Amino acid sequence: METLNEAQYEQRHLESCQDYELILNTKGYDCIEKYCDRYVRKNCREILLPSGNNLQILDLTWLHDLSTGVEHDDTEPLTAKFYLAGNLRTITPGIKDKYIKDDYLEKTGENYLFYLPQIAEIEQAKAETAEILIRIAFDLNFFRSFNTDSESLPDPLQLLLETGTPPRFHLPVGKITPQMHLALRQILDCPHQGMMQRMYLESKVLELLCLQLTQLVESNGRQANSFKPTDVERIYQAREILIQNHVNPPALMDLAQQVGLNHMKLEQGFREIFGTTAFGYLRDYRLQQAYLLLRDGKLNVEAVVNKVGYSHLGHFANAFRRKFGITPGACRAGKKIVTEL
Repeated sequence: METLNEAQYEQRHLESCQDYELILNTKGYDCIEKYCDRYVRKNCREILLPSGNNLQILDLTWLHDLSTGVEHDDTEPLTAKFYLAGNLRTITPGIKDKYIKDDYLEKTGENYLFYLPQIAEIEQAKAETAEILIRIAFDLNFFRSFNTDSESLPDPLQLLLETGTPPRFHLPVGKITPQMHLALRQILDCPHQGMMQRMYLESKVLELLCLQLTQLVESNGRQANSFKPTDVERIYQAREILIQNHVNPPALMDLAQQVGLNHMKLEQGFREIFGTTAFGYLRDYRLQQAYLLLRDGKLNVEAVVNKVGYSHLGHFANAFRRKFGITPGACRAGKKIVTEL
């Protein structure tokens, strides 16, 4: 794997860059940057919102293995990442911080929240890997303006809100939930322009932060609930079984037996941890997958119904309309989501 520092990468980029485009103030974004160099094909949309929060939509295809040294200065913001595709390994040599691992992998389907000023990292990308992610940099003063009670938050976030010298941290928040997926798709398919676009994107950015903090609070509070850590692990295992077998899922009794829990305890655990029943979670997951397949447009509605595990087209269409506010056919034709009902 080739290893470069930031200055070396910039020089190689300038030497090999092709088809460079930087388009300012277009389609509601402050800038759209596109290029291809010897390492990566990049498409980035960026907008600075009225709150001072910065939204980036990144679509990267790595052409060669690359290890790049990255140095953060003391102006680094609180940052959220949502990986819709791709992986990125990060190494922080010699790190002694309590809330940062010295070697971690950011993965597809996961979301992260971090604050990393004054730190040196090595980011490693693999050839033929496509990354699609939404990155949000939050203005710290704006974030702190909401604080009236941070006691339920994990320690590093409490310190970020309440002290002038907060610790650095990198928090793997968890799986991107169905609610997060919906907000992310609404950002990608924003139905507005001009002033309304900025208002809409601002609201979705705040919604995502709220969903992340909720997920962190739930995770932080699990020690206090009625479940032992081993029970929580089994509930997460049950969720993975449902996702992996969403076309032909096991019955609740069979699922509970597979993970070694009483079926009533499993159902209670899903409600406490994920806010819905086991098969309510499965329904939301199936519908979200159907939405992505319909948007892609390669399959017709009937094929999508079969692929996500519905046996009745009418039942699927009703559930899809209740969740997204449009019919499956309208979604495949490119109509924007109205709302989640």
